[in-house]
Amino acid sequence: MQDTAERAAHGTGAAEPFDRIRVEGASKVYPNGTVALSPVDLNIRDREFVSLLGPSGCGKSTLLRVIAGLIDPSEGDVKINGDAQRAFVFQDPTMLPWRNVEKNARLLLELENIPREERERRVSDALELVGLAGFEKSYPRGLSGGMRMRLSLARALALQPELFLMDEPFSALDEITREVMQLELLRIWQERGFTSVFVTHNLFEAVFLSHRVVVMSPRPGRIVKVFDIPFEYPRKEELRADPEFQALCQEISDCLREVS
Repeated sequence: MQDTAERAAHGTGAAEPFDRIRVEGASKVYPNGTVALSPVDLNIRDREFVSLLGPSGCGKSTLLRVIAGLIDPSEGDVKINGDAQRAFVFQDPTMLPWRNVEKNARLLLELENIPREERERRVSDALELVGLAGFEKSYPRGLSGGMRMRLSLARALALQPELFLMDEPFSALDEITREVMQLELLRIWQERGFTSVFVTHNLFEAVFLSHRVVVMSPRPGRIVKVFDIPFEYPRKEELRADPEFQALCQEISDCLREVS
């Protein structure tokens, strides 16, 4: 079995993997006194795909936002190796309804003051990557749920992030579309080679996507167990029916029940 670092590099051309993210004793207490996150220690390798899994309100999204730099930890620290561009994809793919697909995909680049020629190139590449080439002039109201999520991914990918952070991006999709988007995300990850932290309630999704699945306890959130996922990339649809895949999902399910 390949170790985590080797598996993280598989298909991305990485040479010497290193810790891209180091979470050191990070905790979070909100102003109303809610203790959302107990001290957490977690290292994530460059180009690794890690999922945070746990019951509602367990601090998964809080930990993700701390890693993203959207909120500060109350104690502890998060260290990002290198001047890494971060992109965040929220659960709701909010779009500006008066802007077409192309202009919505361009929004973050405009806010970053990226030069026009570079913006156009990046947007074109990102829309091609997520399968929205040809829909540049369409408006959000005319897109399906899966297409809106593809647009949300394109908008973030146009930033060319080294860190790609996602908070339950597929939770509102029907099961078939969700599974298609999982395969698409893995294809994009292998092509771009970013480090990914992915929050989900769906343990099958977590196992299918990840190198490691981090199981968190009910609030205040803490890491209960980290599962290494042994399956090679690229992952195929047939993996979902593999007995080893099913057995690992059952083991993680048992762990979740024990901590709930």
